[in-house]
Amino acid sequence: MLKIHSGIYKGQKIARVHSKTTKETASMVREAVFNSLFKISGHVLDLFAGSGSYGITAISLGANKATFVDNNFKAYKTVNSNLEKLNIKADVFLSDYQTFLNKNTTKFDLIFLDPPYNFKNYEQLLNELSNHLNENAKIVLEIDKKTQLNNDEINFNKSKEKVYGSKKVIIYDCL
Repeated sequence: MLKIHSGIYKGQKIARVHSKTTKETASMVREAVFNSLFKISGHVLDLFAGSGSYGITAISLGANKATFVDNNFKAYKTVNSNLEKLNIKADVFLSDYQTFLNKNTTKFDLIFLDPPYNFKNYEQLLNELSNHLNENAKIVLEIDKKTQLNNDEINFNKSKEKVYGSKKVIIYDCL
């Protein structure tokens, strides 16, 4: 079980996915990320959602709406179960990120990206997101700490980068 660290759902526990391909973000890391973001509002996208912990925490802290996307059926079921437990209404899609982005016309204020560590197209994915962002949106990317990105290929300003154990979290400002 994962615990929501703050907001209106503080202390509530949500289920993990329990899949070899899904890695859960520890509460301590999520808390540090949200402390870095300050104010949470608007529409949030939790891409590669896993259990939905990032999106659910964002709702807990004031986001108006959340959309969850994962291509793993166990993750899809877990997100739906966690949302139902907390009585949260949200859009949940069983889809790979590319198909979702190709069909999506919604713009987001905050996007969480926590792809599998073997993911290779970070720069391409970040740039594809530019069509799905509202003005002054932010992107939170969680990757393996050894992964090096080519910042010359990314169209956003990196505002923060921090390593937590085996993972690195990068926050991008979208101007």
